[in-house]
Amino acid sequence: MVPGIFEPTLFSRRMKLPPSFYIRAMHPKTEIRPDLESVRRILDAGWVAQLKIHGHRAQVHIHESALQPVLVYNRQGQLHKKELPAAMENELRRIFQPARGWNVIDAEWIKDQDKIYAFDFLKQDDQLLRGLNFETRWKRLPRNVLSPSVQILPLLRDAKECMEALARSEEWIEGVVFKSQTPGFEDTSIIRCRKQKI
Repeated sequence: MVPGIFEPTLFSRRMKLPPSFYIRAMHPKTEIRPDLESVRRILDAGWVAQLKIHGHRAQVHIHESALQPVLVYNRQGQLHKKELPAAMENELRRIFQPARGWNVIDAEWIKDQDKIYAFDFLKQDDQLLRGLNFETRWKRLPRNVLSPSVQILPLLRDAKECMEALARSEEWIEGVVFKSQTPGFEDTSIIRCRKQKI
């Protein structure tokens, strides 16, 4: 049956596209044991570590214009259903506002605490940073951020720091993640190390 001229068709339907698209970022598929020997071996191979925060993955897209909304995608590439609190949105704009186009930050969002822990820079001033390794991207994140709702996760470079992180008792710290020095956002560039359950 042929549709009437005023009925929607495949060609007449309009889908609203987001102004900034989700970037498929790395997600750990493998893990190591939380013991000193395993941690030393991966660090000796040139990897660096960060705390693994137990929250909601949040890929934050911030435009140069305050008229564009701050977009926050989950790990599946869908926009989070919970809206950012206005104070947190203002802080994200203050800290990560690009000079032009979009900045995209990878982070963990602890929603019940209204805190975002940023750990990677995926796009800066509308330029995708896929050609850089993790540590080079991380160095582009701002330093010495003082904010009630946004924190930049530091790098952990030695086994003692990693073992201390794995011994922390806070529920929102799941363990550590190790990231390689290969460029890009590949899943093989990241390995998780969870705290031991007591």
